[in-house]
Amino acid sequence: MQDNEAPKRERLIRGVGQTVTDAVVRGTDEAVTAAENLKETIKSKTSGDRQARDNVVMVRVDKDSLGKMDELVEAEVAGSRSEAAAYLITEGIKVREPLFKAISAKVEEIRKAKEELRNLLKQEQGGE
Repeated sequence: MQDNEAPKRERLIRGVGQTVTDAVVRGTDEAVTAAENLKETIKSKTSGDRQARDNVVMVRVDKDSLGKMDELVEAEVAGSRSEAAAYLITEGIKVREPLFKAISAKVEEIRKAKEELRNLLKQEQGGE
């Protein structure tokens, strides 16, 4: 009986090996496609931002953040560290949009309160 089992086992092993090979090839192809799509998406977003980026901000970043920016540049997703940083900042703001809306509302309240205070002080000075 063992003679009959050996060919079955070999066919099974070859079948499993082929299945694994097929899965790896498909997974690799899908990963490459996803990476290319991501690259094109980021490039299209950052290229449109080039004209809008006319403000300069100097920042210090940690090693991990710099590494991520360099990866975007090396992958040719961003043309420079500056472009990568601008993209990451923009995307971070989009992700935290509810927080920034709340901050904007509070800042507006603060501005109004300051204006009221200035007006009050002007009235007091004029009344002396």
